[in-house]
Amino acid sequence: MRPKHLITLLFMLALTTTPSPAHAGGVVSVCDEAHLRTALAGGGSVTFACNGTITLAATIAIAANATIDGSGRSVTISGNHTVGVFYVNPGIALNLNVLTIANGNAGDGGGIYNDGGTVTVSDSTFSDNSAGSVGGAISNLGTVTVSDCMFTGNSADGGGGGLYNAYYTALTVRNSTFSGNTTPGFGGAISNSSFNAVTISNSTFADNSAQGGGGAIWNGYNRVLVIINSTLSGNSSSLGGTIYNNGNSMTLKNTIVANSQGSGNCEGNAVTDGGGNLSFPDATCPGVVANPVLGPLQNNGGHTLTMALGAGSAAIDTAIDAICAAAPVNNLDQRGVSRPQGAHCDIGAFEVVQGATATPTATQTPTVTPTPTATPTSSPAVHAIYLPMIVR
Repeated sequence: MRPKHLITLLFMLALTTTPSPAHAGGVVSVCDEAHLRTALAGGGSVTFACNGTITLAATIAIAANATIDGSGRSVTISGNHTVGVFYVNPGIALNLNVLTIANGNAGDGGGIYNDGGTVTVSDSTFSDNSAGSVGGAISNLGTVTVSDCMFTGNSADGGGGGLYNAYYTALTVRNSTFSGNTTPGFGGAISNSSFNAVTISNSTFADNSAQGGGGAIWNGYNRVLVIINSTLSGNSSSLGGTIYNNGNSMTLKNTIVANSQGSGNCEGNAVTDGGGNLSFPDATCPGVVANPVLGPLQNNGGHTLTMALGAGSAAIDTAIDAICAAAPVNNLDQRGVSRPQGAHCDIGAFEVVQGATATPTATQTPTVTPTPTATPTSSPAVHAIYLPMIVR
């Protein structure tokens, strides 16, 4: 073949050859570890054509941008109490939607160890995950956004029973519930050590506990944290039953802090009153001291469990409307119910639908089923984590 003909042929082949996709993704047809790893191998979007529990024998390291979407299915990814569930590499984006992450066990981040990536979690449950150091469900060294999620029964030996937020990181929590998370350290639900501002909105913290301080939330030294239209009740610690503010800036807006066990609602450095707050039965947190008449944590509609306001609640129609209207609340409550329903919006995460009886319609949380014992394998290397300390 003449050289010019060969060049022409190669050029035509180049035009007609379809390049391989950069992100393959795929459908998990059988709910087991092998099929999940195969679907995730090239990154991309992963969906499921099965229901059930995927039990891991080793942590899944996310090395390419990926979305794992369990919509329309009931899928649990379990660490079987022996391994962490996900490790996210630096610079990598992981999106999780409609999943249960359960029974993870690692040095840091039993459910997710985010080592400098960007993690977005929506409409998902973190259940019974544990860490030998910090972040029972999530340990964040990058960027984490949590929306419409449940964190329940997670634990960490060092701090952040539900979630640990490290130095120079970004954390946003909205429309989510933390319940029954524990630590012998600091922050039963969340321990925050980030220099960047953290925002929590339209969220519920119930029955979390910490022996070291901050039954629900520990805000570290020289840190900034804002809580908006949220409900915190029944949390316990001997040092800050609900909140211990060791930082220089913590602000509550339209928020209920009530019924702490072991000590006052708020302790440590002063918490700033951003307006529209309620503290009960003590005045250790900013705001009006009055009974919010909270119902039990239960299905009141929406994606997560919430605490309704009972008849005669001092939180009804007493919030600051401008705070409700502004981002990130945007005139919605934790369930997605529009605010205000009455003359003014309600304090906390729950808006009472006046003159109507709400019918629970929350998405059912997938049940975590027992799985056979897997042989433990080494998780990715754990990086240094700086534990909180009290500065007086």
